[in-house]
Amino acid sequence: MNALQEMTFGSLGKIFDGPHATPTRVDSGPYFLNISSFKSGHLDLSESDHVSDEDFSRWTRRVTPQAGDLLFSYETRLGDAALMPADIKACLGRRMALLRPDRRVVDPKFLLYFYLSQEFQQTIEQHTVHGATVNRIPLKTMGGWPVRIPSLATQQAIAEVLGALDDKIAANTKLATTADELIRASFVDLTNEATETQSIANLATQGSEKVDPSTLAPTVPYVGLEHFTRRHLWIDNHGSSEDVTSSKSRFRRDDILFGKLRPYFHKVALAPNDGISSTDVIVVRPREAGLSGFTLAAISSDSVIETVTARSEGTRMPRTSWRELSLCHVPWPGEAKARQFSEEVGNISRSIESAYTEAHSLAETRDALLPQLMSGKIRVKDAEAILQGAGV
Repeated sequence: MNALQEMTFGSLGKIFDGPHATPTRVDSGPYFLNISSFKSGHLDLSESDHVSDEDFSRWTRRVTPQAGDLLFSYETRLGDAALMPADIKACLGRRMALLRPDRRVVDPKFLLYFYLSQEFQQTIEQHTVHGATVNRIPLKTMGGWPVRIPSLATQQAIAEVLGALDDKIAANTKLATTADELIRASFVDLTNEATETQSIANLATQGSEKVDPSTLAPTVPYVGLEHFTRRHLWIDNHGSSEDVTSSKSRFRRDDILFGKLRPYFHKVALAPNDGISSTDVIVVRPREAGLSGFTLAAISSDSVIETVTARSEGTRMPRTSWRELSLCHVPWPGEAKARQFSEEVGNISRSIESAYTEAHSLAETRDALLPQLMSGKIRVKDAEAILQGAGV
């Protein structure tokens, strides 16, 4: 058994919160970290805004995030966390806080796994203040929360084992990113010399069926804008129908899901299964399965995104529509080439599906190992044997 040390959360390091205001967003510059930046225990900088150097100086008067800091949300998305990566210039946004770990007491990587563990998530729930509009963590008392952690040497061993799983998951994610870039580049090469065009309306129709989530099985996948990754053609995460209430759109496997709110965020992806989506997502159904891959690449192309963005309605929260999307024209290389390209995209998509399936399995293994390693029910050597069996 691992001897667990009784401590407080505040004894693991020093807690800082971010400014209680929002700076002006700009297109480039230091990152402005917000709760949308969290994704499955990691920081997704594609979901982060930018601030000017002048605002960065003001927003970092209290603290500047540095490598190894534990970033977490203290309002709304409670329980989300990530480690601050190295060589990133960023400031904390609203509803964000960090714990700067005392490395004499706690290993930063272990700290992240501990924060995301079921035990500490229950601690968060116990201390959550439920407000009229949002729930929050009281930072003033958070430092006194009781925690139990193993010795530093054991922490480091646990972090190394679980980190091996995360490295494999990251490799699968990188594969998907590379495949995405390949498809986009190949589409440009394919259509560069095209002399004809096709409208999106000729390639696809809108899936317009609405459904009441309460009439569905609770496990039906639900996809909202929060489940997309910008400029990423695949979805590796989703919610469920039991999490939502109002009317939603029904989609089928291999439909194309297009985020119509602020379309310049480039949230377009292939549906991995049947399910329901937010009404802020346009369900696009290719007219021919044999042209599905070409249609996906066309709809997610920079030219289409730029066109619908220019025609969007609204200033603060611009939206596009199926009508505007359907009127867009894309270069047409001819049916034979378009079908061949679609087949190639289909093959890539199936490979990415397999990679995501493996990644989810590895994540489940990681999450199952953490409490057992923490409690000493299994030893690190036993966990290493499990990883070898999983091919890690």
